[in-house]
Amino acid sequence: MDEIDNIIFHSLRQIGCTFDEEIKSLDDMSPSQLIPIVSKCITSIDSSLDLPKTLPSGMAQRFTTTASLAEACRQIGYRREIGYQTFLYSNVIEVRRVMMFLIERLPKSSSDESEGTGQPVDDTTELENRITAKLKYQLRAPWIPEFCRVVNLDYLPNTTSNALQARIGFRPFLPKKIYIPLVLEDEDSLVPSVIATNDGSIKSKYSTDNVNRYKGEDLSANGKLIQYYGSIEKLTNRKTNNISFTPPVKSVPISLKSEINPLESLQLEIEQTQTEIERLVIQCDDLKVGCKYLDKTVDDHWATVAKLKNEKKFKERTQILLEDPDVNVTKLEGIIAAGGERMQKLQDQWKAHRAPLLATMDSHIAINSNKKSKVQPLLQQIDVTHQKCEQLVSDLQTKCAMHLRLQKELEKLDKTVNRTAYTNRILEIIGNIRKQKTDIDKILHDTRLLQKDLNIITGQLDRQFTVTDDLIFRNAKKDEHSKRAYKLLVTLHSDCAELIGLVQETGSVKREIRDLEDQIENEKTRNTVTNLAQITNDVIEMKNESERLEVSIRRLEEASSLQPK
Repeated sequence: MDEIDNIIFHSLRQIGCTFDEEIKSLDDMSPSQLIPIVSKCITSIDSSLDLPKTLPSGMAQRFTTTASLAEACRQIGYRREIGYQTFLYSNVIEVRRVMMFLIERLPKSSSDESEGTGQPVDDTTELENRITAKLKYQLRAPWIPEFCRVVNLDYLPNTTSNALQARIGFRPFLPKKIYIPLVLEDEDSLVPSVIATNDGSIKSKYSTDNVNRYKGEDLSANGKLIQYYGSIEKLTNRKTNNISFTPPVKSVPISLKSEINPLESLQLEIEQTQTEIERLVIQCDDLKVGCKYLDKTVDDHWATVAKLKNEKKFKERTQILLEDPDVNVTKLEGIIAAGGERMQKLQDQWKAHRAPLLATMDSHIAINSNKKSKVQPLLQQIDVTHQKCEQLVSDLQTKCAMHLRLQKELEKLDKTVNRTAYTNRILEIIGNIRKQKTDIDKILHDTRLLQKDLNIITGQLDRQFTVTDDLIFRNAKKDEHSKRAYKLLVTLHSDCAELIGLVQETGSVKREIRDLEDQIENEKTRNTVTNLAQITNDVIEMKNESERLEVSIRRLEEASSLQPK
């Protein structure tokens, strides 16, 4: 039975059950260790059942818990005798039967968790599953701008997963160094000139050096910008002094006004432009609203005009008819009669065309129904074949996973194990079973032959007794000796029948004795003495609990009687 217990323990470990190292077989398990395992197996089979997970300390609760587990086993299909005593006063044979039944009823998803549909058993499958899960997660995740993405802080100490998910790494804003050109013709083109000059990420070496020469000084961004603008202005003034002419100036540029800060002037122009843009946007929105209202009004007017046109057309026709009513009525009656005749002709033509079309349609419907009736079994067979294919594919995956797992377990096993010994042992067991089967068949054959001989002899004795009884009875009327012989014959027959009955009763008693001996042996294997001692202790404990409860009830009654009403 050690092999069976090992198989049971292996199956239970696959569904998440744990055991102590001291437990080597089911006989070593106590009721407190058995109850959680049985409860987990039943819950895996039928998740709708609400069962206790542990064995309580009180005796009444223990009986209730074990009885509920026994009832749950009956509900899922256990047909043998089972009760609270199966778990509370466990017998290894009955426990083994129950565990084998539960393991057989376990679903494949839980019993084969490490196989095809469960956890991967090799590195390749695990890597594929991880890649698939990562791709699914990335496809389901929303797009996030690059500067708002989560910073990977795995390398930082003392950080939790919640903190990592909550912290977003916004990249710091770095103001870029811009060029402010010298505008001499029109100050309105200052802003476009600034944008056009600074468009692009590649700057000239000269301007980059001019901006970076203030790197070591402690200046703000505005101060650097003003100093850089001043350096460009001085350079421009030196260049203009060497030129013999002065370009025409439409308006005084900001860069030539020493009393006004160029940056402030630029900022002021930007604010004025933004204000003008906002005003124009508001005005545009108002115009859009007015346009929508006008469009709606125009649509209403057009609808009214169309309605009036229809009414006008109807009234004009009515007026024409009312000018000469008799003639017009006659014309209308003629038109109606002609329309009726035409309608009748069209109906006759339609009936003439409809009859062959209906016959053709009926024939096509009959042919289609015959085809459907022929194709329906094929479709059902195809569906059954698809289901079988899916089942075979799932079984193949499960068996492939099982093969890999068993192959790994085989590699981990000791290579010095002699498989020939196990093979010889299996063959020896098979030979013994065949020999026992042959002996049993021989005994059954001999028993049938013996029963047949007994039936033949019994029939012969009955016939001989009948013939002898008839012969002696005829002579007994005339001869005294024959009368005495008849009496002795009857006495002999009754004595023989009594002896046969005693022999049969003796055989029955022997069979009952053998059955009782077998039952005694079974009871000995059930640890009856130990169970009786445990039951005695449980009864004593229940009596003590009952006495404690009675004492508590009396105290409560006395306390309630002493309280003033």
